[in-house]
Amino acid sequence: MLKYWYKDFAQYPPGHRDYWRTRLIGHTLLLSSSFFLVLTLLNIFYFESYEYATLDASGFVLSLSILAFFNRTANVNLASWAVTLMVTGLILLFVASVGGYAHSLYWATLIPPFAFFLLGRQRGSLVSLIAFGVCAYIVYNQIQEARPVTFGMGALFNVIEVSIAHILLFRFYEGTRSSAYRQLGERNAKIQKLAETDKLTGLYNREKLDITLEEYVLQSRHRQTPFSLLILDVDYFKQINDAHGHLTGDCVLVQLADSLRSLCREGDFLARWGGEEFVILLPETSLSICVAVAEQLRQDIAAQKFDGQSLTISLGAAQLREDDTTKTLVNRADNALYQAKHTGRNRVVAEAESPHIRAVND
Repeated sequence: MLKYWYKDFAQYPPGHRDYWRTRLIGHTLLLSSSFFLVLTLLNIFYFESYEYATLDASGFVLSLSILAFFNRTANVNLASWAVTLMVTGLILLFVASVGGYAHSLYWATLIPPFAFFLLGRQRGSLVSLIAFGVCAYIVYNQIQEARPVTFGMGALFNVIEVSIAHILLFRFYEGTRSSAYRQLGERNAKIQKLAETDKLTGLYNREKLDITLEEYVLQSRHRQTPFSLLILDVDYFKQINDAHGHLTGDCVLVQLADSLRSLCREGDFLARWGGEEFVILLPETSLSICVAVAEQLRQDIAAQKFDGQSLTISLGAAQLREDDTTKTLVNRADNALYQAKHTGRNRVVAEAESPHIRAVND
């Protein structure tokens, strides 16, 4: 039964700008049909007011008719107008028929939520102004009549029914709001991930590396702990591209990135620097430990095959100094990598100015 009321329209999937309008139309027509059916029965059997029972029965039939039209055509704009005008017209007709007495004016407070959500800000404002203008006119007539006010069960039912309608309506609004914020958060997370991720390897990119490097340097100085950096480069990578093509070269880089990710220690930061070069940030790590980590990486990579290709890597290491900037730290590691590349490759070289200078060969 509910599948009939809440029909899924292929043209309005979750995330579509009109998805929640279709849901509100379904909600409204379900509630209005239920309300009008209950009111019809109350007016017939409790109040014995057949005039109002006829009005409520008309609302019941109109709600079902709009639902049938909407399910058949999926025309959300026409259905929105139909629902808004139905709600507005029936409420104003009811309020006018009782002269605004018995708390009937309370029903008019339901008009703006429907009008604004279904029709938008401008049309919703227009419909609401007209509706409240009619209500103001009814109140003006009450003042002119100066008629004493009495309250009965009708007033109580009006307050209860409208209060229930408000609660259900704003529960729906809160659901749409939380859903929209959740979707927005998920999309922002995806955008953030795309912005800081290398498209080929899935590692962090150069921009994210620069930001993180600044943060690690500040943390290292604040905590007075050592901080080291590794730059590694694939040896003779151009030969793989030349011999097997760039697609094979890309596969090799992807597999190498996965391997490096699994080999890095917890807390280390791995990023693709560009081309076949990668950078690893090692917080709370001295140069001697950094070199030992680099040597283990070198051996592990040399023992594997990547898309059927054997690889070796060269690595340059540097440790943060008191007078360092991120640029000078990276520059020293890059110079160490340059030495490793020009003194035989497949080796680890620490920064040239450091007392920990070393080169590790096979």
